[in-house]
Amino acid sequence: MPRVNRAEGAVALVTGANRGIGLGFVEELLERGARKVYAGVRDPAALADEFDKLNGDVDVDVVTLDVTDAESVARAGERCATSPCL
Repeated sequence: MPRVNRAEGAVALVTGANRGIGLGFVEELLERGARKVYAGVRDPAALADEFDKLNGDVDVDVVTLDVTDAESVARAGERCATSPCL
């Protein structure tokens, strides 16, 4: 059965994007044609190597985000506010 590509042209914010399920979501969204992915992570430096592999022809924007910190969430929201996100 063919996979349905429902991310074509989408913009998404993924939390926990540096490993595990979050990283898997980033990879899958890009594979399915997302236009832009905001990768929310607590420590962007820890993620540089992983996204260097992905960030060829795609638009991955690493966003500092700690979902347990309201100010961090607000800053990430402001950064992503220019585009409607999934």
